[in-house]
Amino acid sequence: MALRQRKVVFARINRRRPNQDTLAMRSFAEDMAELARSRRTAFTEPATDASTAKTWFAADMDIQAGRDFMIGTLGFSEPAERREFNPTEWSWIKGDTEVSDTASEETVVPFAVDLRDSQRWVAFATAARLQQAGFTKGLQEILNQAVVIQGHMPTEWDVDLITSRSSVDAWLHNNPLVHKMRRTVKFSNPGRDIDADRQEMRALAARRKTEEFAAARNGVLNTESEEFRSKLNGTETGDLELELSARGQHGVAEALFKSKEQADQKQIDDFGRDLMHGMQIVLGALREYVAAKPPAAGYEQASEG
Repeated sequence: MALRQRKVVFARINRRRPNQDTLAMRSFAEDMAELARSRRTAFTEPATDASTAKTWFAADMDIQAGRDFMIGTLGFSEPAERREFNPTEWSWIKGDTEVSDTASEETVVPFAVDLRDSQRWVAFATAARLQQAGFTKGLQEILNQAVVIQGHMPTEWDVDLITSRSSVDAWLHNNPLVHKMRRTVKFSNPGRDIDADRQEMRALAARRKTEEFAAARNGVLNTESEEFRSKLNGTETGDLELELSARGQHGVAEALFKSKEQADQKQIDDFGRDLMHGMQIVLGALREYVAAKPPAAGYEQASEG
């Protein structure tokens, strides 16, 4: 019988400064180690009309041998009512109830982080109630609140989903009739890349720049042009969010590509409720992901251990 599997998704932690200022502080690894020691990696998400309040924690954070990787768990607890069956009255209604703040295997997942300054990749498993959007939002909120409490790391910490350029190119190959492109540019990290987009953002004191290119009626964009190709750069580092709309060929319905929904991912063996084992499986997936990065990108080799 084939083993059950579950999904691991890849992201990147980007520390951004206002106006694209460069980072002149401790290394990413030092910052992450201090946050792990602080035990302040938590925040409370207020209740809404649609959901109860949630208390988020990043915990079990441990730097691995070789000092290049960290593992941990992230999840949330929430108030839940537990009801016992009353056998005397043969009734659920008359059973005793207890409300407690609890988590479950559906709300806690393992993750791993590449601690090298030029890398900062994150791999995390998903769960029934903690999918990729929830994980990135939760970890990002935790990190930003923790650095404020620590009081000496004046940066914005973003957890950006990663979409490899090969995934974008594969979609374009299958959907060449692109008639609309929408892109949102973010400051790069560590703030040394000052291209025309980011020069404009700096001049306007803007955190983001969103622009849209639409073809003429019944027309398509020139996806083979150097200008078009250059505007795709950044999804692979989390510095660009991209949306593409293409007309289907041979009467097929319109196709839509959203980088936030096409994050790099892979399947791993299901670890059930064993989070310790899950952390090691996710760490292995992250090591494989980093090792597969193209040499042209200038990524460092990780230490063994």
